[in-house]
Amino acid sequence: MHFRRHAGFTLLEVLLVALLMGLVASAVTISMSAAGPEQALNKQAQRFISATEMVLDESVLSGQFIGIVIDEDQYQFVFYREGKWMAVEQDRLLATREMDPGIVLDVVIDGMPLTQEDEQDESWFDEPFIDEESEEDKKKHPEPQILLFPSGEMTPFELNFTTVTDELKRINVLVVGDALGRLTLGRVDE
Repeated sequence: MHFRRHAGFTLLEVLLVALLMGLVASAVTISMSAAGPEQALNKQAQRFISATEMVLDESVLSGQFIGIVIDEDQYQFVFYREGKWMAVEQDRLLATREMDPGIVLDVVIDGMPLTQEDEQDESWFDEPFIDEESEEDKKKHPEPQILLFPSGEMTPFELNFTTVTDELKRINVLVVGDALGRLTLGRVDE
């Protein structure tokens, strides 16, 4: 009797190859997710661009003015209703977005920094009898720095996402919005 051996793989060999492929895939995934602070900044900037483009489209469709309030460690979308700016709270995507620890936001509106060094606290034109808004009202009805218009236009701005690495190297990712409602990662001329 002559035994013929069949060509092919045993179940054990197939399972071993599948296990090795799984280990390699998980190692690649882990190394990609730990790409560093620049990757985290790019992710936050892309998230901001996506949300802003969606809100700008909504502004065009609804005919409503929408604004973006930028703080040092967060941003939020607000809409104008009954003479006041109201925060968007019901929408999970558009709720206040806190930055990861170590990420700082800095906005420049139409070529001018939001706060200027030579800016005075009081204006000569302020009337002393006008009641100032309380801090609670300012938080409840924040004034946006960036306006999104129903025409599809917006306030021109540059938003810098900044962090510092463990080696004390400063990393920046810039988002630029122009008056025509276009958003780009970095300047167009670079």
